[in-house]
Amino acid sequence: MGHGEGKVKFVGHGLGLEIDEYPVLAPHINQKLESGMVIAVEPKFVFPGKGVVGLEDDYLITATGVERLTLTDQTLIRLQSRVS
Repeated sequence: MGHGEGKVKFVGHGLGLEIDEYPVLAPHINQKLESGMVIAVEPKFVFPGKGVVGLEDDYLITATGVERLTLTDQTLIRLQSRVS
């Protein structure tokens, strides 16, 4: 997620009293997701010199899987740059 010096090695995190909480969703992080946890999954792809494509959705971990909490559609919106 990201490019160059701004690259991060996670694709999501927990939500709670703070916006960014544990668990961190990343390789080598072995914290178990448990029923009742809320996580944000936010993969982003950076295309240097062109722009960024990203989604961010929130999910509730349940005893049987996940429930998507985000109310907006999962569609891409193309924004035109106004930089001259």
